[in-house]
Amino acid sequence: MTIDVSRRRFVAGAAAAGVMSAGVGSAMERVDGDYSPSQQTTNLLNLLGIRYPIIQAPTGGVVGSELTAAVANSGALGALPLSWSSPAQAAKSIESVREKTSAPFFVNFVLTFEPAALRSALDSDAKIVQFSWGMPDQKMTDAIRSKDGVLGIQVTSKESAETALAIGADYLVCQGIEAGGHVHASKPLARALEEVVAIAGDVPVVASGGIATGEKMRECVRRGAAGVVMGSRFVASRESAAHDDYKRALVSAHSGDTVMTTCMNKGWDNATHRILRNSTFRMWESVGCPAPGKRPGEKDIVSRFGAEQQSGVERYSINSPGSYYTGDIEAMAAYAGMGVDSISDVPGAGQIVARVWREFLQAE
Repeated sequence: MTIDVSRRRFVAGAAAAGVMSAGVGSAMERVDGDYSPSQQTTNLLNLLGIRYPIIQAPTGGVVGSELTAAVANSGALGALPLSWSSPAQAAKSIESVREKTSAPFFVNFVLTFEPAALRSALDSDAKIVQFSWGMPDQKMTDAIRSKDGVLGIQVTSKESAETALAIGADYLVCQGIEAGGHVHASKPLARALEEVVAIAGDVPVVASGGIATGEKMRECVRRGAAGVVMGSRFVASRESAAHDDYKRALVSAHSGDTVMTTCMNKGWDNATHRILRNSTFRMWESVGCPAPGKRPGEKDIVSRFGAEQQSGVERYSINSPGSYYTGDIEAMAAYAGMGVDSISDVPGAGQIVARVWREFLQAE
């Protein structure tokens, strides 16, 4: 594959200029204390127009405009998941975020599913687009480039990074198996990061998987990462749309309480994911992890949502427990990464960013 680095630099530069025109300032103006960022981190800050090299994971089902905007307003990069949104819903969601912040945020699409809202998001002036669980085709990348957009792609290995670079990714998200949610990684983060950083050149690489503290962030940066992605840490925040029972479960959980499985697969067949062990998983595991159609309690309605709570959610569904659900919340898919060991409270998103950055600066 031929990697068109010069074209990527040009497009990324143009996109960054558009983001930076809002008056965010240069990367060197955004560092604190005596910290001097690496060139990779500087590239990331300038590319995305953010103050801190911290990115919110696009955790589906529990991220609304309140959390996206709160993270963006803190100086980190907010995330807006749009994988299951219609074009009209996407436009409305972007507008809702924009009502709360003028800071940069990105929209995310899981390419296991058709990105039906991509064009609508671009027409709504989404400037940063990220893809996971697949690679964008030429039509998608052309649409992003036609709007001078910034392109991020999640990768898990040297081989997937090579593909993403050849496509023209402006930044890479390197995921490890420690991550929560749907995980297409097959290696620990440290090993995957080593492979990806080695071939990324001047393209910033951010680390994703089990990161909830500044100390862990410092470790990733030492390994060559330009920044980090945090998911579970932001789910356990005041602005998160997660159910309070879900937030409490994250606070009380340890890494050993998480499990990588294919158990909760109704709506997304055979995709590995990391969740907190719950009654549904234990029921399934106790009888030998049978295939769909033979699992205990498959037709159970464990929770409800919608007008007058008339819509039911069956056991083994991919739905994560948002605040709008009622019923047996514990039996739902509580996605969680191995960084839960370090989650002990539910502060505001801005407090999380400030704390992680302080810890990062103080880390040895």
